[in-house]
Amino acid sequence: MILRRRFKMDKLVRDKAPLMLERKGARVSKHVLPVEEHLYHLKLKLMEEAEELSSALTPEDVQEELADLLEILATLARCYEIKMETIEQLRLQKREERGGFDEGTFVEFVEVDTSDNFHPIVQYCLANPKAYPEVPTFPHSSTTAVDEKYQ
Repeated sequence: MILRRRFKMDKLVRDKAPLMLERKGARVSKHVLPVEEHLYHLKLKLMEEAEELSSALTPEDVQEELADLLEILATLARCYEIKMETIEQLRLQKREERGGFDEGTFVEFVEVDTSDNFHPIVQYCLANPKAYPEVPTFPHSSTTAVDEKYQ
């Protein structure tokens, strides 16, 4: 008696993956996603591939994961009817205005001398509290609790 083994995948795969699995003797249950689900799963796939990139150890593995990420980005662009050339122009414009990530600049914290909640930096940080939690400062001092960690 031959035992049938089934493995749940529940994930977006490259278009030719089912055919490759079938050629190896598998039966594949698949369907084409509606547009909104496709976009949702592309974004999940983007996160999955980004995680794989973060654990890549060799230049070859990094190259493979970057290629996967680029394919997902290109697909997302096509789905939103955005040309890759437009994205590249925007990338270059942002690089010119704000710089790239080449130097590895890392900001520990930002401190603003104001009690005004309408200051643009304060507004931005307060609007994104998970990304930019406010750090308590010591009274009557310009030293923050974060500074103590770095002294």
